[in-house]
Amino acid sequence: MKEELSAIDLHYLEKELQILIGAKIDQIYEKNAVFTFRFHKTSIGKKTLKIKSNVLFLTEYKEEFPENPPGYCTFLRKRLKNARIKSLKQKSFERILEIIFEAKESELILIVELFSKGNLLLCEEDYTIISPFKSQNWKDRTIRGRVKYEFPPSQTNTPKLSDEDFLQKIAASNKDSIVKTLAIDFGFGGLYSEEICFAAKIDKTKKKFSKEELKRILKEAKELFSKKIKANICENELLPFELKILQTKKKIFYESFNQAIDEELTTNKITELKSEEKKHKEGKKDKLKLILEQQTEKINGLETSALENQRKGEFIYENYSVLKDILVQLNFAKEKFSWKEIKEKLKGHKIIKDVNEKERKVTVNL
Repeated sequence: MKEELSAIDLHYLEKELQILIGAKIDQIYEKNAVFTFRFHKTSIGKKTLKIKSNVLFLTEYKEEFPENPPGYCTFLRKRLKNARIKSLKQKSFERILEIIFEAKESELILIVELFSKGNLLLCEEDYTIISPFKSQNWKDRTIRGRVKYEFPPSQTNTPKLSDEDFLQKIAASNKDSIVKTLAIDFGFGGLYSEEICFAAKIDKTKKKFSKEELKRILKEAKELFSKKIKANICENELLPFELKILQTKKKIFYESFNQAIDEELTTNKITELKSEEKKHKEGKKDKLKLILEQQTEKINGLETSALENQRKGEFIYENYSVLKDILVQLNFAKEKFSWKEIKEKLKGHKIIKDVNEKERKVTVNL
């Protein structure tokens, strides 16, 4: 599942986040470049907002954080501690959220960019950047401290388009299909553009349309901004409302869009991590068990070998005089005879049962 929000997703998420207006920041945390803002509001109690790369959402999950926060987190704490949210809005139809705080001395603007690799920037009232989380140099703008924040090149503010402007934009598009026009020129993205075509009963590959077809496209596109939130996960997609194009597919519904995102990106991830950790521990346990079994088997073998060697040693000690006498006689015989001759002479010996002339070994039977 993609961990990012489309412009439409943010449009609906912003509606749910309005509950934070008037909330005061209790604390700010950062871990692995993920920021967690804890708020308190008298009428609703505590709320926690998480911001990570290309997504943000309210979370119910409580986690532990390092005692000494990273530098940018420390900076945000210093400037925003006890500040209250005055307003919260999506910038036009961009993947940008502006949170305006009433701080001690003045208003401050926290800009949350949810495109590319994501970014956080704290600005003064006039949009002068106090400090960004990540300094960046783009072709058309620079993100760094003490310069005026410039929004990305303006995209079409689709929700605010008049009917006439909407239809003119379709007519002026140089895309080779309506689905691409809706996705790129209007900022709907692939999935929601296909939803418009499906709901309007339009072939998504078409480029030219009758007046009736254009009316249906306009109607379905405009309706995407006024849906009743019915958050669900369907076909591995996080959605703020039901899609007609997925009407026959199995869905899991949630009380809010925030809850759906939190469930998928936090709770499920934690479950997966715990499962992976359990598997890792079990795998490690199995490996240690195998090593222990191998070592136990080896020890048992060594103990058996030691016992056998001990018995051999005792046996040799008990028959030392006999064996010594045989060795003395053999050494004496080697000076006069070859091993082959010694073997012939020892045939039928009561104690020496075999002589291996090649390996120069003598087998005795005591």
